[in-house]
Amino acid sequence: MIDGVIKYNLHFDKSEPLDKSLWQEIQAIRKKLKNLNLIGEKDGIGYGNISQRVSKTSFVITGTATGHLDELDENHYSFVKEYNDREFFLNSTGACKPSSEALTHGSIYNLNDEIRAVIHVHSKDLWSYMLKNDFLTTNDALYGSIRLIDEVQKIYQNINPLDNPIFVMPSHEDGVIAFGKNLDEALESLLLVYKLSLKNG
Repeated sequence: MIDGVIKYNLHFDKSEPLDKSLWQEIQAIRKKLKNLNLIGEKDGIGYGNISQRVSKTSFVITGTATGHLDELDENHYSFVKEYNDREFFLNSTGACKPSSEALTHGSIYNLNDEIRAVIHVHSKDLWSYMLKNDFLTTNDALYGSIRLIDEVQKIYQNINPLDNPIFVMPSHEDGVIAFGKNLDEALESLLLVYKLSLKNG
């Protein structure tokens, strides 16, 4: 199910748009994913989001309900300056609210300090291929829930997350998340499996 409703406890201070230096790398990656329809809109609801770590406890993420837009600008990014995935709380600023998946991104950053980028996309081909081929999989936890955060931590508790930086979410229809030490690395991990899904799906 695709759902753009923010479920975590959000404190949002609307402010001036973010400086371009904070989001221009995200925009370049998003354009590639948008062209592949891995970010977009279905049944009137936008899907897909990208974030990039700024510091140990902060990151920039695409804004909520922006998946349908061909191009984003400074008005479509949010700066997450504080978050706590145990208390299900997030504090952000910028011209728009952060993606409904923002706290899930935060929980992935908590896995390893070297993780600097997270990409969440939707693809029926990719999703089905990963479910059929024993990729890392969360359980039936719903997107944006604390159960999903717990599941992410569980599937990586015995492995280095950067050795297997992609997983599929059965209860989040078509939803897949990839991450890496930078945006290019996260994109590479995602597209490698995406191409396999198109070839062998």
